[in-house]
Amino acid sequence: MNPKLLDNLRTIEAIEKQIEGTDDWHVPDHIKQNKYFVEVSTSLPDALRELDGRMRQNKDYHLISKKPKRPFGGKVVPTGEIGVWNRNGRPVIVVEAGNYWNFSLRHSWFGRSSMTSPLDTLGLTTVLVGQSEAAVVMDPANRIFVIRNSGFAAYGAQGTFKVIEIVDTLNLGDEHAHYETRPTGKGPILGWKRDVAIQVGGSRITVASFFLVPANNVLILQRGNELLLLRAGQHVITNPNTSFRGFYSLGERQTTFKTQPAYTVEGVPVVLNVNLRYRITDPVSLTASYNDAFTALANPAQTAVNSVVSRLSYQQFMRAQKVGGDVPDHHVEPWLDAFKSDCLRDLRVQAETYGITVESFDVLDRELEGNLGKDLEKQSELVLRNQIQATQVELQNHIATETQRGKLAIARVEAEQKRTVADADYYTAAKASDAKAYEVVKNAQAVAEASQMETQQTVKNIIALAEAKKQEVTIVGKAYSEIPEGHAQRMQLSVFEVEKRKALPEKTIYFGGDKSETNQQLVAAGFQQAAGWALAQK
Repeated sequence: MNPKLLDNLRTIEAIEKQIEGTDDWHVPDHIKQNKYFVEVSTSLPDALRELDGRMRQNKDYHLISKKPKRPFGGKVVPTGEIGVWNRNGRPVIVVEAGNYWNFSLRHSWFGRSSMTSPLDTLGLTTVLVGQSEAAVVMDPANRIFVIRNSGFAAYGAQGTFKVIEIVDTLNLGDEHAHYETRPTGKGPILGWKRDVAIQVGGSRITVASFFLVPANNVLILQRGNELLLLRAGQHVITNPNTSFRGFYSLGERQTTFKTQPAYTVEGVPVVLNVNLRYRITDPVSLTASYNDAFTALANPAQTAVNSVVSRLSYQQFMRAQKVGGDVPDHHVEPWLDAFKSDCLRDLRVQAETYGITVESFDVLDRELEGNLGKDLEKQSELVLRNQIQATQVELQNHIATETQRGKLAIARVEAEQKRTVADADYYTAAKASDAKAYEVVKNAQAVAEASQMETQQTVKNIIALAEAKKQEVTIVGKAYSEIPEGHAQRMQLSVFEVEKRKALPEKTIYFGGDKSETNQQLVAAGFQQAAGWALAQK
């Protein structure tokens, strides 16, 4: 919160403690000094018994009846109610439930009343209020006081106490709400104010005012030339010298409005639709001059707008079709920049004197007033439309050019990709050819080595076979040489004979024999012939 506002709040708190009639929720001392006024401390029946004791002590008759309770008949007083009899214009009551018979000719039955409801009968006044309730009461001297979260019982021997109204301090009613004033209509609720009045003759006189102030809001009252600031909460004033000035919010506020026509250098009237954001930092200073913040800002805002617009030309205002952005021009300063820098600075200086801090003052739109303004606006819109069309054509050409450049760049990239792929393929083919040649050479070397090894092995085998053959011939020759001569010849002849017979065609009839042979030879020849036949059959 603003330091200045904090100091103001501390000052007002000190003032409020010294001035009567503001936020006085208790029974005044001069009322408590009345001998027939008893404030409720425990319960209403106890207060009535105490009031009865004071009346008896002062020998002013009695209040509570001595009638005993009966088992049946008579007047029935339920629990929580008060039974009242009229005794020569004075009240006689019972506060305990039961049946009561009346044998006195001076007592007449008046009626019953709930203890929780206000009672104003035959000079007897009782009332009970809760924590959120407040009772507005007038004493016999027509002085007003407010009692909350309590109650009382009183008897008016020379004038009565009167309960004017019971008010719910937490809900004063929507019809008593006060709204923020805006150019476009009602704003949010700033607080609630409810007046309690009495009818005197044909006039209605306000005797008390209740206020309910929301959080972050304040209430301004005036007493003489003094302004009183009350913070958020529940408040009441009963002093007739105190008057209500207004509610204010200490939070950020925002409003949109149209300014009065301001004239350019050429005399063209211009109306601006602006958005104003502000915050009240010193409600007392504001209330001393104005009733609300917008009224205080309207004149400074118009003055600042007139000051800025009068220095600008008509062309500067028409540089932009919308407030969102100006058409670039190095020779003319955009009017929005001039407005934001100069107008806001002037407005802030003037608003500070009324306790208001302006946070922003933005232009939403602008329009030209009068026939001259409308004609100029049409011409400007036509020129601006041509400029926009030219800009669009230039933009389209730029887009087409950039598109072609992009296609060219893409073609270059694709050609580079193809070149890279071709290089990669060539490199791959070269590597594959080298690998194939290397494989052929290696295969030839392997075949040559295998052929050489095979030839060497063949030579070795031939040599080994020749050597074996040589050994075989040697062994056979040696074996033949060891065989007796005649037997060897016969065996050799038998071998030759067998080989000769194998060489004959099939089914050849062969006769073998020799006259010079011996018997043994004949037998052998016979066996040989048989063997030959057997071979022939095969």
